[in-house]
Amino acid sequence: MCRSHNACPIVPPSLLSDPRGLGLGWSCGRRGAAARAPPRRGPPVPSTTIDIDTGGTFTDAYVVRDGQALTVKVLTTPHDLAVCFQDVVERAAASLDLPVPALLRETACVRYATTVGTNAVIQRTGPRIGLLVAPGAEGTAQAAAGRFVETGMVGAVGADDALVATTKDLLAGSARALVCSLPAGDAAAERAVREGFERHYPKHCLDAVPLLLSHEVDDDPDDTRRTSTALFNAYVHPEVARYLHRCEDWLRDHGYRRPLLVVHNDGGCARVAKTIAGKTYNSGPTAGLMGAEIIARLYDVPALVTFDVGGTSLDVGVVRDGRVAMREHGTVEGVELSFSMPDLHVLGAGGGSIAHRLEDGTIEVGPQSAGARPGPAAFALGGTAPTVTDADVVLGIIEPSSFLGGTMPLDGERARAALQTLDADDPGAAAEQVRARLHENMGARIAQELAQLGLTPADATLLAYGGAGPTHAAGVAERLGVREVITLPFSAVFSAFGAQSADVTHTYAAAPGDGVEEQLRARASRDMRGEGFSAEDVEIATTAVTRHGVDRTQVRAVARLAHHAFVAQPTNGASTTARATRDVRWRSAPEPTAIHDLAALAPGARVDGPAVIEASDTTIAVPPGWAFSVDEYGNGRLTRNDR
Repeated sequence: MCRSHNACPIVPPSLLSDPRGLGLGWSCGRRGAAARAPPRRGPPVPSTTIDIDTGGTFTDAYVVRDGQALTVKVLTTPHDLAVCFQDVVERAAASLDLPVPALLRETACVRYATTVGTNAVIQRTGPRIGLLVAPGAEGTAQAAAGRFVETGMVGAVGADDALVATTKDLLAGSARALVCSLPAGDAAAERAVREGFERHYPKHCLDAVPLLLSHEVDDDPDDTRRTSTALFNAYVHPEVARYLHRCEDWLRDHGYRRPLLVVHNDGGCARVAKTIAGKTYNSGPTAGLMGAEIIARLYDVPALVTFDVGGTSLDVGVVRDGRVAMREHGTVEGVELSFSMPDLHVLGAGGGSIAHRLEDGTIEVGPQSAGARPGPAAFALGGTAPTVTDADVVLGIIEPSSFLGGTMPLDGERARAALQTLDADDPGAAAEQVRARLHENMGARIAQELAQLGLTPADATLLAYGGAGPTHAAGVAERLGVREVITLPFSAVFSAFGAQSADVTHTYAAAPGDGVEEQLRARASRDMRGEGFSAEDVEIATTAVTRHGVDRTQVRAVARLAHHAFVAQPTNGASTTARATRDVRWRSAPEPTAIHDLAALAPGARVDGPAVIEASDTTIAVPPGWAFSVDEYGNGRLTRNDR
């Protein structure tokens, strides 16, 4: 059972009466527009939006109802991700004092960024796949199949007898899915293979297995890349489909009457029935980058580096001139695919990363993680290995009793015992080394990415999010030479916030020719009707593009959904009285440190370090020499005091 945490309202009932309001305005249409919703006439129109992101440790929701936003965090349930999906919706409803059906009936859309496809690859839980190729291509195909096809699970197809013999051998080898990839993605030849297969293995029989044709996934002329893409999609499809259909069925059973929208790794979203499983891969981190684009444009930051630290990893991306760089061909564990993906870099370093000593006596952090269960030792769920979170507890940066707003108290003694496995005499010194090593590793990775883009740390601003991002951002910025860090009141659920910027999007491409554009536009209109949008609600644009090195006519259809924009507020007369003081070990010895509640800091407030700013779902560390201020949008700025 997933242990849930209280929702964290970040916008009060009245923005006018409470200066700590987030200042979100309603926007429907062009992203970033700040227009209020028109007055309602007739029956109420659903206006609530629910955006969910499932990570390795926590599942987050960003809910906007009548222009007011709240955040929710629950523990991810790795054994069954549908459980934490349900938990986070139930927790949101409870926080609004509503039954779940009442909340879902008034909800205009539920958008979901999920890691289930990512998990299937990492944990090797996909089905055994058989690959059908042209005669003579078996050896090359086996080498290109990477980790998605086991040795001996590749066979040639030609005449009908060869097809029967090959598929019989693959099915006898326990293949639970088949992929057919023929040279140049020959659609007619691949469809002929399917027709022959279904004559001998009709779909209504119990021994039937799905057969995926490579050209249906992507028309990439590169045989190796197209084959890898089809195999990857077949590998993640069963688990993604099973899980997302369960989530959608649960929503429908509880009063939701619209399709569940799945965020894609190219920045759009679509209903489950129109989502290719492979496009859900890393959709959570992609949603974070979508949110980062909003922040970069809000502040006109030319180079914004995302610093997304969760329980298991650090995700780094760079937003330049308001746009995230996209790779035409994304990769999955070193295998190049036909799908475009954001240029995102992952380091195995997060709050749950396990620290250990190397043979030379130095401390290393990660890439192994304690995950959600057993989690850090301080979680008291059975974990005993020292983690980054345990180090933060021992140093005094995280107060055990106020973790996640006090809804999930931590065990400081267990954290201390875990750090004693690294240094029995001085666990505090070990905790300092863990934190320093983490910051060193993170800083090196970010510097490497910046250098590849021709940027220096002095050119960049960090955007810290994820549950542990604000806790470590200033320390990493100090090592890098970055002089400013942006945080947000909802940093801990930022990827869920980013998901709310997704619009329903479908893209089609084909070789130029007579009637091609009309055919693609008709297909786009048909699919958008299936999504529930009328012609006047859809923007359709045609462009000439070069894709996979080949000229294409591309048609892109977009249906705009509700988004929410920042609204500036007055910044005068802010008070910065500390709630308390406690000792925090910043440098070799404990120092008296001011403790502030983030919710009490109004726009215009400034806190000089050393200080700790506590929110219900994250902790912002302000080391000596740094300052934290709240700007007109209610967002936080960490800056060097000498700036």
